Amino acid sequence: DTGDEIVDISGPEDIKAAAQSVEDRIVDIEAARRVSVVSLVASIVVAVLGLGIGISENVLSLIGFGLECLLDGISSALVLWRFKVPKKRQHADVSAAERHCMERDARRERNSSVGIGVSFLCSAGLLILFAVIKLIVFNPNTAEHLEEERSGAYYSGWLSWPSCIIFGGLAIAKFRLSRSLQSQVLLKDALCSLLGAILAFICAVASIIEQVGSNWDQPANMEMVDIGASVLIALILAVEGARTLRHNLPKTGAWATDHQPMA
Repeated sequence: DTGDEIVDISGPEDIKAAAQSVEDRIVDIEAARRVSVVSLVASIVVAVLGLGIGISENVLSLIGFGLECLLDGISSALVLWRFKVPKKRQHADVSAAERHCMERDARRERNSSVGIGVSFLCSAGLLILFAVIKLIVFNPNTAEHLEEERSGAYYSGWLSWPSCIIFGGLAIAKFRLSRSLQSQVLLKDALCSLLGAILAFICAVASIIEQVGSNWDQPANMEMVDIGASVLIALILAVEGARTLRHNLPKTGAWATDHQPMA
């Protein structure tokens, strides 16, 4: 007569696989931090150059691109905050510790996403306003403004093509890490970098068209290309901002009770 036996199915292979999974996650988190640091530095440098050149040369498309890069830098900073080393806290048990971690991560993700969405909408509104002002008061036929359009087109191409490659590469790396870590915050950051690459491509194409218009001595066409590119960038920012808010703002009145200070 044999009694029931309790069989331990977790053998050495299972323990080894679990340890390898934890080690892989640690490696991916470190990689996400490094990528975010590179993205933060690149975004700040390109944002300063884009805004500086755009404002000095009256190139609205570069101003819009610079604003998006600034938001991309903020998004990368939020990823660094998301994956920072947590503070040591005392919890009743392992279950309570995991629950606290999940609630903290959810708050951070929601708050950062709402902030990015609002920033996108504000940037889009400012860009549309600048486009309207330039359309009404800007005279492209003066020698000064014609020179600004020409130099702006040159600097725009010089900045946009490398930015398109850099942010495209960062987006690919972030997408891979977001799938590996199952991180929505990192996924949103990857989308920001992808959007930056798309906007850089728009600016680069606009600069080519403007340089062609400059060679044909058509300053009015150069102005309309810049305004058209800036409006397109503004629409992309507005759509992405509205989509982000729609997915993160609550559909009920629970925001006041759910929106607690971040841990």
